Amino acid sequence: MTELDPDREAPPLVYLGCHLELRQIAREFCRKRFEPEDDGEAHDLFPALQARYPTARSSKDDTEYVKLECLNRDDIAFNVNRLRSEAAHKLAHADALEEYGELRAA
Repeated sequence: MTELDPDREAPPLVYLGCHLELRQIAREFCRKRFEPEDDGEAHDLFPALQARYPTARSSKDDTEYVKLECLNRDDIAFNVNRLRSEAAHKLAHADALEEYGELRAA
């Protein structure tokens, strides 16, 4: 950021976004260095599942991901609730957009 914005004119949120992106890059680097590459195959019984999920003990500032096989009951419940909440918000957004489109067309 000292090279991109030497006078620090960017809002603090820009710095936060850069910091978060740097952390993501570091995670990816460490994952490639310390863990063997996933073979890319989906789970045999549940192919729609991801290879990694956040843990229940993750914080908003630092999300910890673990392999699907390492999730405990609390982690699974946390992710089920998180996914259902996201789905509910997206469905409400879709409903609002649909209503907007209908009112606009009238």
